[in-house]
Amino acid sequence: MLNRLKGVLYDLTSLAARAGSRKKTAPRLLIVRIDEIGDYILWRNFLKEIVSAEKFKDHEIHLCGNQSWKSLFNLFDSKLVDEVHWIDKQRFKKDLRYRFSYLRKIFFCHFDVVINPTFSRDLRNDDAIVKAAKATYAIGMQANAENIKSYQKGYDTRLYDQLFTLQEKPIFEFLRNRLFTEFVTGAASSVLNTQIQTDQLPVVEAPLPDKYFVVFPGSRHPSRIWPTGHFVTVSNYLYEQRGYTAVVCGAANDEPYTTAFCDQYCHPFINLSGKTSLPQLLSVLRGARCLLSVDTGSVHLAAAVGCTVFGIFNGSQYKRFAPYPPAVAANFFAFYPEQVMTAIASSATVPPEYEFVVDIPYASVTTGQLIQKIEKWQASEVF
Repeated sequence: MLNRLKGVLYDLTSLAARAGSRKKTAPRLLIVRIDEIGDYILWRNFLKEIVSAEKFKDHEIHLCGNQSWKSLFNLFDSKLVDEVHWIDKQRFKKDLRYRFSYLRKIFFCHFDVVINPTFSRDLRNDDAIVKAAKATYAIGMQANAENIKSYQKGYDTRLYDQLFTLQEKPIFEFLRNRLFTEFVTGAASSVLNTQIQTDQLPVVEAPLPDKYFVVFPGSRHPSRIWPTGHFVTVSNYLYEQRGYTAVVCGAANDEPYTTAFCDQYCHPFINLSGKTSLPQLLSVLRGARCLLSVDTGSVHLAAAVGCTVFGIFNGSQYKRFAPYPPAVAANFFAFYPEQVMTAIASSATVPPEYEFVVDIPYASVTTGQLIQKIEKWQASEVF
């Protein structure tokens, strides 16, 4: 009932934001991409192909972007668009005045075409922006049904003029983005991976040892936490067997987890948690022997700069965000609970329940799984 009431308030705000007439402008294209850092990394290399498409050559290019990855966009991709409308998603959800102001601004830009390349579309977020744009032509993906309540079904019947439908599932998100880009542009994509131009990365002021690994013990989702003791055990192994110094990283809100790790870890370490920008974090990851993390955006950042990844997952949305196909990132190692791997190994296809979010504890992944894989790669001198 509360969600439905909030929905009514959102709808009224959206209706008010679209009131009035607009002046005709030169052709404008709006791309709506307001999801998280990892999603941006898996998509950003396709932006150039979309904006360079012949059909949009005369269009002024605008982007709705999540301010959480603003620093990365400004460093790598800002020259591809004419204007960016940054969004604070938390305020957009909670502050109706901010929501109205943002949607009103989008409405008055008078876009001719709007593209929403998001698979997990959200009625109250990215789709609300598409609706506010009130463009002549709207292109999107067939929505991920997991995000749609039963009473919301059919809400987008008239929202999009063209929807990209992909029968294959599950599919790695990067590959889905490539197929969608080809759908939009009408041309084959030449993008093969998520690689970032590392020559543009800033220098990290903090002195780093010659041999180090990055440990990322936090997550913005409390359900995506691997026990601190597990991180410590694997980190002890990396130091004692390889002499790698731990560099602790994380956002400011990861402080409880990074502090817990630093308190329990008895070997030398460098704590950079909350002290690096996203571009600086990429520089740290680029020089690291490996990353140890749960499935946060950090694993996608690391893969984009060629850092070996040891990532802990619980089976949710298996194959969508991990494991990485070797052709996209060869040194990306995803670890899952034994029950997940047994279920997948015993089925010809990925069991349907793992296409969505499952509540299997991340603690079900053992330290032995990681150490065994690290030993194998040590023997082959990969890192």
